[in-house]
Amino acid sequence: MNIKSVVAGLAGMATVFTLGTSVSMASTFQLPPGVSIDHSIKPLASESASTQAKTTAVLKVAESKLGTPYIWGHNEDRGQYGFDCSNFTAYVYHHALGYKITTFSTKQYTSVGYKEPKSDLQPGDLLSFNDGGHSGIYVGNGEMIQCGGGLGKVGYLSVKPGSYWYKHLSAVKKMY
Repeated sequence: MNIKSVVAGLAGMATVFTLGTSVSMASTFQLPPGVSIDHSIKPLASESASTQAKTTAVLKVAESKLGTPYIWGHNEDRGQYGFDCSNFTAYVYHHALGYKITTFSTKQYTSVGYKEPKSDLQPGDLLSFNDGGHSGIYVGNGEMIQCGGGLGKVGYLSVKPGSYWYKHLSAVKKMY
């Protein structure tokens, strides 16, 4: 066993040393507001995964749906083909992280995740536009992946300063 294996095995654990005795305590992972865990599925990244692993999982699930059509109210978790914007984001976080979140964009805006300033955009962030009228996921390099938004399908749109969507960005939400 090498040091990387040992460190990886200890990730998420705290060790307290008292008079030469070690006691292991599980760290407490705190879910973001508006999130619960669906234990009936196996997400790509676990609750204790690193931030990078969670981001990779979110982007992988989102990109696997590129080109899927926009159909209002649809969510493939309910056996329907296609998505609307907020059903797409809910689906992505569900399959990537095991998260259960509301499928209503206005509720995602008001009740899900930790609100952060626009200047702190990071890949994997949930984005809300027009006070909850639209949602997407930041992928980096000034782009988001979303469903609808004028494309009629899952695709990329710019959220670079000066772009239409940046001007309408109401909230950046940290999800992990």
